[in-house]
Amino acid sequence: MSTTTDESAPTEVAAGPSPAQAATDPVLVVEDLRVHFETDAGTVKAVDGMSFAIGAGETVALVGESGSGKSVTGMSLIGLLPKPVAHTTGSIRWKGQELVGASDDVIRKVRGREISMIFQDPM
Repeated sequence: MSTTTDESAPTEVAAGPSPAQAATDPVLVVEDLRVHFETDAGTVKAVDGMSFAIGAGETVALVGESGSGKSVTGMSLIGLLPKPVAHTTGSIRWKGQELVGASDDVIRKVRGREISMIFQDPM
């Protein structure tokens, strides 16, 4: 962005990122997310290798068939899966901070305040 004090001498003014650029800088990066559950019948691979990035200011909806892993993906992002039952691997980074394997205190600081999920209501 330029401003001028007179027509012959433009002065450069520092501007922040453009809205398009700000919207594409990833604040959430998910790489090779895998969530498996051990059952009496064997291993259930609820999420198997999902990767995506979400930029600042973006709103994202996960859409898919029943049982495709949408809720499990969302719950893994905010630490709502039962730890003894669900085995989560891969990487979930929120503003550069790794959340897979993070302490409950770290997850609680992020959940609801910075990352949230709207659960479906079939009723």
